[in-house]
Amino acid sequence: MQYSFLQQCEEELVPTVEILWEISRRLNLAEGESLADFRQQVEQFGGFSENLELPQKVAQISQFFYRQLGYSDAPESWIKAQRIAIDQVAAYRTGVPLVMAVLLQECAQHHNLDLQVVDFPGYPLLKLVDEQKTYFVDPQSGEFVRYQEVMERFEDVMEGDAEFCWDWAEPTPQKNLVEAYLTELKHCLMAEARYEKALQCVQMLLTLQPDDPYEIRDRGYLFEELDCQHVAVDDYQYFVDQCPDDPSAELLKLQLESYAGPQHLFH
Repeated sequence: MQYSFLQQCEEELVPTVEILWEISRRLNLAEGESLADFRQQVEQFGGFSENLELPQKVAQISQFFYRQLGYSDAPESWIKAQRIAIDQVAAYRTGVPLVMAVLLQECAQHHNLDLQVVDFPGYPLLKLVDEQKTYFVDPQSGEFVRYQEVMERFEDVMEGDAEFCWDWAEPTPQKNLVEAYLTELKHCLMAEARYEKALQCVQMLLTLQPDDPYEIRDRGYLFEELDCQHVAVDDYQYFVDQCPDDPSAELLKLQLESYAGPQHLFH
């Protein structure tokens, strides 16, 4: 299978950072840092001060990551692919919270600190469990987030659509993190009209969730943009059959009825 490396997500045998780097390698979006280069960056850490508690060590590694290495949140109001693709984030040292969380997690792990990524509503958090106490870290800044702030952010984002409970703050399985990364990258590449690269993202997502009608619909859209209408038809029809009540299904039904004319082969 073309993207068989993604099947390892279920067992979580390979660190998330390695899988995301392999995705970037396959997409070949632009020149970025290698994973080895990034690990050389984190080797610059001079070690922890003596007699530090675990949360203090996390604060120290965060200070190194954000201040000494210079990582920061993506500054643009409209995010570009270079702020999501992990190899380019490592090169420019600025990126979206999900990628920053994975990089800070790897930096901490390299120095024997166990941070877990939580794909929390709004944007991810990092979670530290120290005996009976839990701490949360904001990947945009490396600052600790108080419990009250976690709950308030949930309420602001969800706007009453769900009730907060601490299950929302459980670590996210690797497969879900990879799906979230690919989805962010896909949407960005579609917005940039880089349709062949976006199609690769969809194909990777379909490796993880083969029958997802929404990914199959997006694949149809990308085939159509690549002038492969005859291939798009089957994907659109699948979506209409699987999700007849979705608002976009009615539009696609009309589109399917209107298709006619010359067809082109996809290369």
